[in-house]
Amino acid sequence: MQVSEYPGLTPVQEKNLKRAVEGNCELCHEYFAFQFLEIHQISRRLYREMVRDPAARILVVCQLCHQHIHRLPVRVKDQRAIVSRRSFFVRQDLRRILGYAPKPYSPPDDTDMSQMYEEYFYHFPPGSFRLGG
Repeated sequence: MQVSEYPGLTPVQEKNLKRAVEGNCELCHEYFAFQFLEIHQISRRLYREMVRDPAARILVVCQLCHQHIHRLPVRVKDQRAIVSRRSFFVRQDLRRILGYAPKPYSPPDDTDMSQMYEEYFYHFPPGSFRLGG
């Protein structure tokens, strides 16, 4: 069995990640036995916003696709596209397995409506959506 590319994963977590994607390679979409699937870590140097959500930093791929990712190499943009196509339930399972809980939203204490109005129209001037869509 190969050493995981993703640091800090236990063998149980690794198996649960493979189970969450139902044994399918996220790149070629073929079914594989768990022993032939590997966890690939997407480079954080090029994708800094992934620091928050660890599920956005990984792909579960077969050994052949994992070799292709490193040898070709597959662009980080394309790897992010694969992550974005995951279903809601797979994303939710991956986050649960990795122990990620998003921070709860807390609205600002002072709600100055005039300031909010000014900020909104500073970023989105009137008529900016007139020709869109």
